[in-house]
Amino acid sequence: MHYNIYFIGALLALIGGAFSFYFNGVYYGKILPHQFWIPRICQMDSNQCTSIVETKYGKIFGVPNAQLGRYFLFGYSLTLAGVPFNLVDPLIPLFIGGLTIFLGIYLVYGLIRLKTPCSICLTIHVLNAVIFIIQLI
Repeated sequence: MHYNIYFIGALLALIGGAFSFYFNGVYYGKILPHQFWIPRICQMDSNQCTSIVETKYGKIFGVPNAQLGRYFLFGYSLTLAGVPFNLVDPLIPLFIGGLTIFLGIYLVYGLIRLKTPCSICLTIHVLNAVIFIIQLI
């Protein structure tokens, strides 16, 4: 297996973590919704996207998904980056990726059910899916 995929996956996880950091910052009013480093298609409408946080789909263990996501995705990136150096067994990030797929399906279902088109949320879920898929290659 080519180890470049793990570095690509780690980079994508860091991007997802940056998006989670952005979402969390907008939610708590620490960051303005319009940022130069966030693609326009992913920039949040401060009311629409953040409204999902107060629903059952917006929190895990009472903590906003974006808050957990920024830490999770940073750790996930380290796990992925550790594989080429034989610090991490390749099955560990694959298992983590599988869990993100199942959780992502539930969260996307929540977005559909709530009729909340949150482009940054969907982007993060797509990044997680891509990370998982490239590990299967």
